[in-house]
Amino acid sequence: MTSLARFLAVLTGIVLLLLAGAALVRQAALAADAGLSWPIAGWWSDLTAEPTTATYVAAALVAALTVLLVVYAYRQVSPSVPPQVIEYAVPDGTARLSVPALRKALRRRFESMLAGSRVTEIAVDRDDAGWSVRVEADVPVCDLHDVQQAVLQAFADDMRKVAGIEIVRLDLVVTSMRTAAKKGR
Repeated sequence: MTSLARFLAVLTGIVLLLLAGAALVRQAALAADAGLSWPIAGWWSDLTAEPTTATYVAAALVAALTVLLVVYAYRQVSPSVPPQVIEYAVPDGTARLSVPALRKALRRRFESMLAGSRVTEIAVDRDDAGWSVRVEADVPVCDLHDVQQAVLQAFADDMRKVAGIEIVRLDLVVTSMRTAAKKGR
């Protein structure tokens, strides 16, 4: 969601809260004193007394506003599309790194670091903290903590050299762990 859309959603929410608050105060005041005259209530009576064009227009605007706010709310909580290209600065402009190519390179790097492993999936994502990598793999029996730390360091060093990108997190998901095959004599 763009910053303009966020601003409009927040502004609309604030206006609706103010209108709802005014309606609540009006209802409370009228309930407290039935003889109370509400000078600006005439437009509300005109709007709701009989179905008119103004009533239909107001209902359509409120319905459209409701749909718009629901769409914005859904977009805020729905998962975002992962990046397909990473763009970064170089001395004479910018360069682009394909995320599928990056995943392929990271897969090869992981499999070369941990002999006998087979990567089933790699995901690269960015959030507020920085870049993160998620690796799903079948691995031989090993110390997962040491492997995770070594791979994180290797990926971080490689990406820092290649594109100046800081990888701050590596999630290692082991789908199966097997013993290493015995060598024949």
